[in-house]
Amino acid sequence: MESLFVKKTTRRFSAISIDQVHEQNNALVKGDGGAVGLTENPAALHRWMVSGPEMARLIQEFEISTDKKKTTDLRHHEDTEHAQTAFNRDVCSLVNTIDHFGNPFCEDSCDLLVLDNRNIAEKAIVESVF
Repeated sequence: MESLFVKKTTRRFSAISIDQVHEQNNALVKGDGGAVGLTENPAALHRWMVSGPEMARLIQEFEISTDKKKTTDLRHHEDTEHAQTAFNRDVCSLVNTIDHFGNPFCEDSCDLLVLDNRNIAEKAIVESVF
C-alpha cells in the first residue's frame, strides 16, 4: 500500500496528507502575487509553469540556510514542561469542582441538573430536550 502522508520535518506528529502537501506546494509556487491573470496571458502562464517550481525550491533552500533556530527538539508540542504543568493545573481544577459540587455522573435523581450549579432544570426545558 502506498503512503498517504508526507513528513515535512523530522519532528514526530508532523505528517500531513498528500493533498495538503500538494496545496502547500501550489501556494509556494504561486508566490505572493498568486496566479491572478495568468490564464489570460498564455506566455505568462507558460513562464509561471516552467519557473514557478524552481523559484519555490530556491526560496525554500534560502529560508532553510538562513534559519537560525535549527531545533533538534523532537518532542510532541504537548510533551513540554509548560504543557504538562498547564494540564496538571486543569485536572486539579476539575477534581476540585467535582469535589465541591459532587460527581454529576453518580447522580441517582431523575431530574435534569445544570452541571455547573446543580440547579434542577425547569419542566419546560426538560420537555423541550426530551
